[in-house]
Amino acid sequence: MSSNLSREERFRALYSHETIYMPPFEAESTALEVCLGCSWAKCRFCDFARDEFRINSDERIDHDLQELSEIDPECTRMFLLGENTFCLPAGKLIEIMEKAKRALPKITGFAMYARVDDITRKTEGELRQLRDAGLDTLHIGIESGCNDVLEYVNKGITAQDTIRETRRLDAAGIFYHVTVVLGLGGKSYSRFHALETARLINQIKAVGVWCLKLHLFEGTPLYREEKMGTFDMMTPYEILREEYIMLKNITAEIYFADTTVLDTYSLVGMLPDTKDQLLSSMARLLATEGQ
Repeated sequence: MSSNLSREERFRALYSHETIYMPPFEAESTALEVCLGCSWAKCRFCDFARDEFRINSDERIDHDLQELSEIDPECTRMFLLGENTFCLPAGKLIEIMEKAKRALPKITGFAMYARVDDITRKTEGELRQLRDAGLDTLHIGIESGCNDVLEYVNKGITAQDTIRETRRLDAAGIFYHVTVVLGLGGKSYSRFHALETARLINQIKAVGVWCLKLHLFEGTPLYREEKMGTFDMMTPYEILREEYIMLKNITAEIYFADTTVLDTYSLVGMLPDTKDQLLSSMARLLATEGQ
């Protein structure tokens, strides 16, 4: 039956949702859906909780790997899809990666999304085993470096947890990118969110930071609070000013990307080399407010 479908149609048939959420840093990776939903599913701003958490069956994974071996046989990198696939036991992840390498022998590296506490549940030995099996990169949603904001949105971690667990990744030789949600603290916490997030980024060794503007998804607790007037949602320009403060205080050597600037633009560059250029671009955009 699949032979009657186009290559694109065969790809689409492998995924549960039409939209696939992958970091921009993994644009060249092929994707294997391993999980659906989030194992935590308690963050007050996130719509991933709409899917009940599940792990795809071995039969589904085997089938999808066979399909990928036929439609993308030259791929050298694989992203294991799921809101936080790293929550799976180390043995299960290694099993999936070994299967993938047998089906697609040119694969040399794997990446996936992770929560900070997914790292906590892995021993040092397990982290090294995962690295040896091919896991080279995690994409971690830290969202903020401000503990008050993290507590408010029920993230379930602290900034100190992030520092501790990423240092364990450093020791194991696993690279990581982090995701930050701009505007997450609303107007009340904006400056703290900006400064404390910059401070956290300066204390870890992330390869990149991906900034996303807060979007209030219908049905989430934060969406309902905004409708009731108890969450002071920021405008796109206010969020950009927050980002400007954050970027100005980042001193780390890190790849910086924001694909949601004023809902229109993307800003990317390697810090510190392009920091002044990025700040100038932000300043020019801020100057257009009201025009």
